[in-house]
Amino acid sequence: MSDQPEKNKPSRYVQSRMRLVMESFETPREERQHLYMPVALAHVYFPRRDAKLAPTESWKHTSGDFSLRIKQISVENPLTGEDQFLGVPFGPKARLLLGVINALALQQGSNKIDIEADTLPKFLQKMGLTDGGNQINQARNQIARLASSIISVSYRQADGSSLQANIPIVKGFDLFPQSQPGQLLLWKRHIHLSLDYWEELQKHPLPLALEHLRILSGNARAIDFYSFLAYRLHSLKKPLFLTWPIMKEIFGGDIERMDNFKAKMRHTAGLVRVAYTDAKFSCDGQGWTFEKSPAPIQKKQQFIIP
Repeated sequence: MSDQPEKNKPSRYVQSRMRLVMESFETPREERQHLYMPVALAHVYFPRRDAKLAPTESWKHTSGDFSLRIKQISVENPLTGEDQFLGVPFGPKARLLLGVINALALQQGSNKIDIEADTLPKFLQKMGLTDGGNQINQARNQIARLASSIISVSYRQADGSSLQANIPIVKGFDLFPQSQPGQLLLWKRHIHLSLDYWEELQKHPLPLALEHLRILSGNARAIDFYSFLAYRLHSLKKPLFLTWPIMKEIFGGDIERMDNFKAKMRHTAGLVRVAYTDAKFSCDGQGWTFEKSPAPIQKKQQFIIP
């Protein structure tokens, strides 16, 4: 009998999610901490799992008039003299880390970002984005991929022509530091964003709530759906209806069967509702209806490292 309460005790992960939900619920909307994404990444998304591409391959996601391509850049390993391809960024960690980096750049008003933490673990712990060593290693890997990728975003205009920009994201990392050349250390107290990316971020920043993204930090599809809602709902003039095939094009390129996607997307929506409680949307057998809703966070550049 004495073991029964322990058996019924929620797992550490569940306890962590519950704590994050309560913290988010208790934080007034105007006091939520800001992360930012370029608006284009509310339309097309990084891969949700490791794409495991060959060196010459690129990741591509197309949704409506938007198209995203991520190309790998080779990195020379000073120990072997050989070029290495680290892969393209993927999953929730890549999204969260990019959002943090963007927020710091906008807060500091510069593409050269001063990080007020002398190690990656300390930085992630201050952001509340890690619960342990394995997640730190995952974050280290995703920063490496961000630093060795170029994103290309194109938009098809009404006249059929296309606007396209090739943008390296993060610069300035010492990928193979001389002090530990056998380790992908990937940490400096200063991070540089490329000028092209920095200009795009300043022109079209999408504010997201850190408290919400912490809740969704284990699910890349939920972060993508949340970003989509954060961009679309507050600006709607009338309800927006999207069919299931359109939703699958946006959020389900990694799922072959429609019935599997429907089940996965309903589960994703349930997760997002827990975080973005003001979002008004529903689905039925035909598709999804979205209605005008308050933005998840007020538009102001505010990001404070505890």
